[in-house]
Amino acid sequence: MLNVLIVPDGPESQVQGLLDGNKVDVFENGGSLFHKVKRNHYHVAVLEGALELIPSVKVADPRVMVFFIGDRDDVDEVEIIATGASAVFRTPLDTERFRAELEKIGEFVRVKKETEELERALSERYTFAGIVGRNPRMLEIFDYLRRIAPYFKTVTVLGETGVGKEEIARALHSISPSSRHPFIACNCGALNEHLIESDFFGHKRGAFTGAITDKAGIFEAAGEGTVFLDEIGDLPLSFQPHLLRVLQNGDFRKVGSNAPLKARCRVIAATNRDLGREVREKRFREDLYFRLTPLVVQVPPLKERPDDIALLSRHILARFQRRTGKSIRGIAIPAQKSLMSYDWPGNVRELENVIEHIAILTNEEFIGLEDLPSHIRDNPAKEERKGAEQKMDNADPASTQLDALIRNHIRAVLMQCNGNKSRAARALGISRRTLFRKIEESM
Repeated sequence: MLNVLIVPDGPESQVQGLLDGNKVDVFENGGSLFHKVKRNHYHVAVLEGALELIPSVKVADPRVMVFFIGDRDDVDEVEIIATGASAVFRTPLDTERFRAELEKIGEFVRVKKETEELERALSERYTFAGIVGRNPRMLEIFDYLRRIAPYFKTVTVLGETGVGKEEIARALHSISPSSRHPFIACNCGALNEHLIESDFFGHKRGAFTGAITDKAGIFEAAGEGTVFLDEIGDLPLSFQPHLLRVLQNGDFRKVGSNAPLKARCRVIAATNRDLGREVREKRFREDLYFRLTPLVVQVPPLKERPDDIALLSRHILARFQRRTGKSIRGIAIPAQKSLMSYDWPGNVRELENVIEHIAILTNEEFIGLEDLPSHIRDNPAKEERKGAEQKMDNADPASTQLDALIRNHIRAVLMQCNGNKSRAARALGISRRTLFRKIEESM
C-alpha cells in the first residue's frame, strides 16, 4: 500500500478511482502544501495541472515521486522532468500507463523494505555490544568475550593503535555483572609520574602540596565497576609494584593515609606494545606481566580483516546519520572495493575519520569513488586482497544474503531512476557497462 497525495485541478480528481488499495490524501485549497508534504511521508504526489508546485513538493521531501498530469504547450516533457517530476501524463489520461508507473513505485517500496529488513538482520547478526565484525577472527573474539564476561577479574587487550581496544573493553564491561557500575578509563601514558599514585589510589587532604581536599582515585571511584588501563605498557616501572599489589591482594591505601581500602573492581588493561619483549628488555615487570595476562584478547589489525571494512563503513555512516540527521543512502560498490584494497595503518580509527570526513563534505546520496581521499582512491589493490571477497563468501553462509542485498539495492536505484540506466549508474558510482553486467548476473 502506497501513501499517495493528490492535488486535483478542480472539485474532483481524475485519478482517485485508480488508487484503490492505497492510502489517499487529497490536498484542499487553503492549506500549506509544503508543510503537508513535510509532515507526512508520501510515496507519490499526483499533481493535476499544477506544474509550479513540483519544486515545492521536492524541496519539502526529495523522496516523493511526483506524477504530473496536464497539457502545457509552453513546456515540453523534458523540462517538466527537469523540475523534479518522475512521470508526465497528458490528457486524456493513459490509465494503463498510470497503473504501471504506480506499480513500479510499489515494487520500489517493497524492495526497499526488504533491503532494509535484510540490512537489519545482517547488522544484528554481526553486531556484538556495539561492535561490528563478520571476520571469523572477530566472531571468535565475540564468543570469547561472552564466555569470560561473567567471571573475569583481569583481562588484557592487545592490538595495534586504532583497532578498537577500548571498544572491546567497553563491550566486555557492558555484558559483565559490573555493567551497572562505573567504567573508568585511564590512559597510563598521559599520567604525571609524580602524581600517578594519587590518580590510582587517591589522597587525603594535606598529603602533599596542592592536596587541599580528599580525592578518590580510579580504583575507589570505580566501586564494583571496571577500571580500563589503556597503554599499560607505558606505566612507569617505579609504580608497577603498587599496581601488582592491588591486582594480587586487592589492597591499596590513599596517599597520606594508613587505612587500607579494598579494590572491588574488575581490571581491563590494553596496549599496542609487545609486553613479552618489554619484560625481556627489563622495561616491564615479569610478575606484573603474568598477573595481567591470564586472559588475553588479541585484536587483529583492519588490514587482516578486509571483509569487515564494508560492514564497518556502513556502521560508521549510519551512526553519523543518527547523530547529524544528514541523509546519505550508502557507499557505492567501487568505493567499497577501494576501501577494502587500502591497508589502513590507522585501523578502525582511520576508517572512522575518513568516512565521517566524506559524509560531512558530500552532497550526494551515495559516497562514490571520487569522494575518497586520493591516497585511498589511487591505492593499487594488494595482491593478497585479490580474492578476499571470494574467500569470505566461501567461509560465510551469509554471502547469499549479501548478494541479495546488492541485487535489491541495484533494483531499487534503477526503479527510483525510472529505469534510466545512465542515471542509475551515476547514483551507484559505477559505469554503464558494469551496471549491465550486474543486471545480467542477477537475471
